[in-house]
Amino acid sequence: MTDEREIRSESIEKLFLKFVFPATIGLIVAGIQGVIDGFFIGNAVGSQGLAGVTLAFPALIVVVAVGHMIGIGTSSLVALARGRGDLQEAIRLVHNAFPLLLLVGIGLTAFGLAFSDSYLLLLGASGAVFAMANAYLKVLFAGSVFMLLAIALDPLVRNDGKPGFAMICMVVGVLINLVLDYIFVMRMGMGVTGAAIATVIAFSLSGILLSLYFFSRWAGLRLKYRAFCLEPGTIFRIMKVGLPSFAMQFSTSFLLFTNNYMLLKYGSELAVSGYGIIGYVFSTFSLIFEGIAVGTQPIIGFNYGARCYSRVAGTLKMAFISCLGTGAVGFMLLSIFPEQVIRIFNHDSPELLEITLNGMGIFMFALLAQGTVMLGSVYFQSINRVRSALFIQLGKVFLFFLPLLLILPPLLGLNGVWLATPAAEFLMLMVVLGLLWKEFCFLKNGKPVSEESYCPASEIVLAPND
Repeated sequence: MTDEREIRSESIEKLFLKFVFPATIGLIVAGIQGVIDGFFIGNAVGSQGLAGVTLAFPALIVVVAVGHMIGIGTSSLVALARGRGDLQEAIRLVHNAFPLLLLVGIGLTAFGLAFSDSYLLLLGASGAVFAMANAYLKVLFAGSVFMLLAIALDPLVRNDGKPGFAMICMVVGVLINLVLDYIFVMRMGMGVTGAAIATVIAFSLSGILLSLYFFSRWAGLRLKYRAFCLEPGTIFRIMKVGLPSFAMQFSTSFLLFTNNYMLLKYGSELAVSGYGIIGYVFSTFSLIFEGIAVGTQPIIGFNYGARCYSRVAGTLKMAFISCLGTGAVGFMLLSIFPEQVIRIFNHDSPELLEITLNGMGIFMFALLAQGTVMLGSVYFQSINRVRSALFIQLGKVFLFFLPLLLILPPLLGLNGVWLATPAAEFLMLMVVLGLLWKEFCFLKNGKPVSEESYCPASEIVLAPND
């Protein structure tokens, strides 16, 4: 485990690199497994395969959302407990989280296999696209337990002071996925089913490696079978603190679902395929934003729990600048090389290229705001300000995105569907900047800006929630 004195006293720059770089690489290589599927499916199966996977993706993100809720919820509480010097509480949290993951994973498998058909029919899928999407969903839901382990244990390993090992586990998984995708999809002609099998095997390997770490002598938060428990109060706290992470991923699922529905209504299956390509491209930058945000969580959580507010402020400032820079670089790259990026996923359909170019030209403005919005949510979750974190995630969807998606397409047609997401990101950005400004004032002064918003300094460590 990382020495607590290091987190408390090491330079913010060194800690930032130690935690954020492996977290970002780990998330990119984990998330890029979907991009790899898109590359092979787009080139081996075509636009219908891309449409099928794109329609299936919102349901699969629910699995990711649950994994993040348990993993990041536990990690946030572990960091705060360690900041208070309560190692036994941190270990007890992990002993509750592990069996919870196994039980929830089994439940998701049963639910997904039973209702994947109904989900796709509700969305309006039919014919070959329905068949491909359904095959993809059923295989991945069958591997829900291993997906949950890989997603949830990754932040816990980072919190245990082993960000490099967490990154290696994810890199190994993505390399396996790459090789198996080539074999199953390109060589054996197994289509979307082969891509799904490759993804499950890759996640299984990562999940097993991360699980074995917690039973090894190198783990600071070492697991013992006899200590496994499911304490209702502890489970409630984990899920409550993890709720913003669930909301972040679930809101992404909801965005994809509603966008797919509106794209079919105002466009065609070709527009859904184009949206899938845009999603693959944008997921890389989203994962960088997420890596920056969750990579700072152990630093922020520990130092906030230890009341080292100047170090919290320094970490938050560095993460904020990193998100802005990443968004600007992504925006410039997609402005200069949009066609080259799109052709990675499909190079033989001029119609698909045209519709994707149009959508990406509008959609890419979201990159300038998305990182800061995500950072704001993860920051408030890291310090156990659950209501603020939830407001950011749910407000973006229900206060801004959904009304815009109902208003803009009747006025602008397909362009209105593309415009709803970046417009919602910018509107929420204005809100997040205001919240972060107040937070910086608090961290600088060491006293609450508002008694309604902050606990008194003497109670910050003990406060369990907002």
